Amino acid sequence: MTASRFRRFSRRGGVFLNCVLLLGSAVWASFALWFQLPLSGGLKLAGIALFDGLAALTLAGVFWRPLRGAWIAYALVFAGLLGWWSTILPSNDRDFAPDVAHGVTGIVRGDELTLENVRNFTWASPTDFSEHWEERRYDLAKLSSVDFYLVYFMGPLIAHSMVSFGFEDGRHLMFSIEIRKERGEAFSAIAGFFKRYELVFLAADERDFLFLRKAEDEDVRLFRIRTSPQAARALLLQYVRDANQLAAHPQFYNTLTANCTTSIFLMLRTLSPTFPLDWRVLLNGFLPSYAYQHGLIDTSIPLAEVIARAAVTDRIMMGLSEVAFGQRLREGLPDPN
Repeated sequence: MTASRFRRFSRRGGVFLNCVLLLGSAVWASFALWFQLPLSGGLKLAGIALFDGLAALTLAGVFWRPLRGAWIAYALVFAGLLGWWSTILPSNDRDFAPDVAHGVTGIVRGDELTLENVRNFTWASPTDFSEHWEERRYDLAKLSSVDFYLVYFMGPLIAHSMVSFGFEDGRHLMFSIEIRKERGEAFSAIAGFFKRYELVFLAADERDFLFLRKAEDEDVRLFRIRTSPQAARALLLQYVRDANQLAAHPQFYNTLTANCTTSIFLMLRTLSPTFPLDWRVLLNGFLPSYAYQHGLIDTSIPLAEVIARAAVTDRIMMGLSEVAFGQRLREGLPDPN
């Protein structure tokens, strides 16, 4: 390649890179303004239109010399936007929806685990319920199992994941890492990239979580995990530590980096630093194949059969005791332990 051709190639590459950076930053800024700008709908749209107009002038300046000065204005405005963005901080003091009004916290004294704000709602429908937040105690010396739930609510690619810890007396303590919606808010995967929701650690009676999921016509799958009592205890205590940390230092949910499954994966990494990262952690609807590949679930039968037998939605019934409810869910499920 001659020197002149190399210079032309470099200029074109520079132009392409500038365009990509400009368009990417403008798209990000538009969403950030839409989800966080504290203005009414019309004024918010006007602000986004002004910003995008400046971005369009700046893009035109890449190709037309008289408008190249727009880069300075765009850089200053975008720097100001980043400064404003840095002032948007998570909080545990908002008007949260009733079902996420309290995050769980815990205290460990020897083998006794005491949890505050364990949810035990009675659900007639997703909008009709009785609120109960309880203090519960568990004997860690009698911790006997770990189970993994996947709840498919938006097709086969993405699921909500929850972990349930079983005890010798038949009780189960279930954890769910969720968005902390404010009253009247609904979940949006796109909004989850833009500091729209805080994270919350919920602990609940299995009946609470699963009655709600069934009422919302979601597909619930239950997988029994290969583990030892020591590993189960370490994972449960990690949940408690992280829940306490979140209660003291709130954190934003992020659709990609801080969600129900990535948080669980980071906990597993604390138990085994070499636990491999995998694309199925993000597209967590495929987590059963990941767990099967690494021997976390029963591998004595084909994966397709494990997945089919994991379907427990039809077993979720009202009117059962906590112990009977857990036993009914687990009847005939493949158990690798």
